[in-house]
Amino acid sequence: MKKEYKIIAVILFFSPLISAFIMYGISEIPIETPTKTQFKFMTYNIHFGQGMDDEINLERIAQNILTDKPDILGLQEVDNGRITTQGIDMALWLANRLKMYYFYFPAENEHTLGCALLSKYPITFQKGYMIPSIDLQRVLIHGTIKINSTLSLDVFVTHLGLIERDEDLTAQVDFVLSKTNATVVNPKILMGDFNLDNNTAEIQTIREVFNDTMDGFDTDPITFPSYNLYDVPETSIDYIFATGYSSVIDSYVIRDFNPNIDDDPAEFGSDHLPVVSILTF
Repeated sequence: MKKEYKIIAVILFFSPLISAFIMYGISEIPIETPTKTQFKFMTYNIHFGQGMDDEINLERIAQNILTDKPDILGLQEVDNGRITTQGIDMALWLANRLKMYYFYFPAENEHTLGCALLSKYPITFQKGYMIPSIDLQRVLIHGTIKINSTLSLDVFVTHLGLIERDEDLTAQVDFVLSKTNATVVNPKILMGDFNLDNNTAEIQTIREVFNDTMDGFDTDPITFPSYNLYDVPETSIDYIFATGYSSVIDSYVIRDFNPNIDDDPAEFGSDHLPVVSILTF
């Protein structure tokens, strides 16, 4: 065989291997994507999945949440395996349904009145605290969420007690702030059902440390009740507070989950409405 033909044969033989190595090398190069700096937070008291039609329906809660597709979600009144709420591990069920990481911490034994933190990003640290309580036990949970190599967020979710049951809300707020103040490195978000109207002294105390993300946005942020069946007093008791962020893009209460359903209690999966804030970092 002539020398020229031998060279061509060698090239033809090895060219697929060379191409494979080149393509493998390209595939190993990280594809750089723009760094996300804007995130949507939601707090939602889900009332153990019981809607304003008295039906327990976690799929409806999931659909209510998906109305705005939050990146990070704080839930209150979450059960785990109680017979009265169909024996469901609600935090796990919702985390699977929404495809999110989660941390759950109950207030009463291992089953009930818990708070949960759900996130599209890994929760690298998690801890729960029992808040000093006179009536029902209340909790605060803390999760550190790793967004990327340069940004982590410390997120706190809570559900405070009821003044009408002689709970000491001042002591509870002081306890919550003592835990949030212990973290000083990352931006912080504190959200939940505080059972305090926005003109109370305790909420003003929180505002001395955190910014109320609703300020300057929703002028009538009523969150309870979601559907007023019994003409009870309407109030703003659910909040998203934050510090260490760059700006608030928007903040609002979700009042309508389904534009195709008009004035029907079956639309509302809980007795509370969710609060949403969009922040940049």
